[in-house]
Amino acid sequence: MHSIPIATAVLPLLPVDQWWIRIGDYPRLQLLVAYLVALVLLIPFRNRRGFAIAVSAVLVACAIQVFWIYSYLPFTPKHVEAAKSSAAEKQLRVMAANVLQSNQNADLLLELVHRREPDLLVLCEISHRWAADIASLKDHFAFHRVHPMDNGYGIAFYSQLEVSRCDRRAMVKEEIPSIDADIILRDGALVRVFAVHPNPPRPGEDTTKRDAELILVGREVQDDESVIVLGDMNDVGWSRTSDLFQEVSGLLDPRAGRGFYSTFDATSWVMRYPLDYVFHSDDFRVAEMEVLPPIGSDHFPFWIQLSHEPSAELEQSAPDLDAGDREDAADAVEAI
Repeated sequence: MHSIPIATAVLPLLPVDQWWIRIGDYPRLQLLVAYLVALVLLIPFRNRRGFAIAVSAVLVACAIQVFWIYSYLPFTPKHVEAAKSSAAEKQLRVMAANVLQSNQNADLLLELVHRREPDLLVLCEISHRWAADIASLKDHFAFHRVHPMDNGYGIAFYSQLEVSRCDRRAMVKEEIPSIDADIILRDGALVRVFAVHPNPPRPGEDTTKRDAELILVGREVQDDESVIVLGDMNDVGWSRTSDLFQEVSGLLDPRAGRGFYSTFDATSWVMRYPLDYVFHSDDFRVAEMEVLPPIGSDHFPFWIQLSHEPSAELEQSAPDLDAGDREDAADAVEAI
């Protein structure tokens, strides 16, 4: 019995892309809670043979899970500082949502968008029906680019700010588009925005393409001065792939030190993970961040208000990319 917690904690540490192993990256918090419950349930058996071995195995498993999720606990150091400026021209309100292609209730999304009034809006799983249902958003935003697809990977990009360039990209597969754009903030700063939705690990679908897409996007933006990468990443921030993405791209995760902000699965009270992310360069600080109310999707929308403060570059920085990380990133790309 003591082998179960060890297996569930150790298997996801293997450097492989098989879906049934990589899926173990997700429920680290849930498994940690399960291990703690197991410790309590072991107390009545404290005089039995093997008790010490069982407790030791569970404690090792607990330590492994805490190690991986530690940065996302709300009492740990923040990777991104709180905003120091409230100037309107510095603020950037961003909303990202996976609408769920089969979701029939577009009104919930439209009402939320009109109420929150984001400057940038990125929507994933936009089918042709969804594109028709939210056509009114074109009148609400100064710029829009919609790439509907009926395979679960359609994507849409809306902006209230000036957009000087907007390209459709296909980093690993033509059927999985992303959006690569340049926006101009109200303070005149040019920011590159990359909206992505890589495919998730699931039966018959390993993480090879997802991992490669995130690394390729990281390479694309690594030399840009001001960057935001957002969307349904289909990965958790504490996975090795997300770590590599941050190291390659040089971007920061505003969740770290603030909490999990889980966005999936909106239909479950227990199995929830943070899959929808906004990563950004070190010239931004965070004014506010929250998970928004449900819109009928299996994802909650994610909201963040960033403050463009170039002085932050002196006080916050992304993880370094060492030789081993560079080799791991190259392996991820070569695997596709």
